[in-house]
Amino acid sequence: MAGATGLVVEPFGPLDALHAAIRRRAPQIAATCARTSDVSGEFGLRLHVSYRDRPARRIRWDDDTETYVWTSGPDDGARLAADVEQAAERIAWALGAPISPNPSERE
Repeated sequence: MAGATGLVVEPFGPLDALHAAIRRRAPQIAATCARTSDVSGEFGLRLHVSYRDRPARRIRWDDDTETYVWTSGPDDGARLAADVEQAAERIAWALGAPISPNPSERE
């Protein structure tokens, strides 16, 4: 939706939630949301993630299955998880990044 200044404002969505979870659980991972196309040419919002010397990878939200899906890299097309915290952990594990404990799991 465009405001009076012509800026486009996007509502907070699943990829924004995943971006926040990655920043909280694996802050060493570089993460950015951007509108890009994947290898099939499908244009949409993707979360770009990278860690150290590992190749950057992309994730999208699949509305049909209501889950996060890899859109690049060796797991291209594989589902991550529907739960944002589980998806953040799996992304960190796949990239080899350390994972901080989930605050809700602390005693």
